[in-house]
Amino acid sequence: MSNWQLPEGIDELTGEQAVTFESIRRRLLDLYQSWGYELVVPPMVEYIESLILTSNSVDQKTFKFLDSNSGRMLGVHSDITPQ
Repeated sequence: MSNWQLPEGIDELTGEQAVTFESIRRRLLDLYQSWGYELVVPPMVEYIESLILTSNSVDQKTFKFLDSNSGRMLGVHSDITPQ
């Protein structure tokens, strides 16, 4: 058994799989740009109060931790689609 384990649903691409994935990703980005779309990279971590926690279920799926600089709670939302 390997010591390298990932949680269920999380995978790693290496070698030819990674090259194929990146090639397709780049072609899609170029296609969308040709249609006039612009690239947006939202933050993965935000202050909890700025995340949309509309239900107890979403709140429970949000990874939370303390910002040691400000003392405020930070969160990685389980679904960044609304942002």
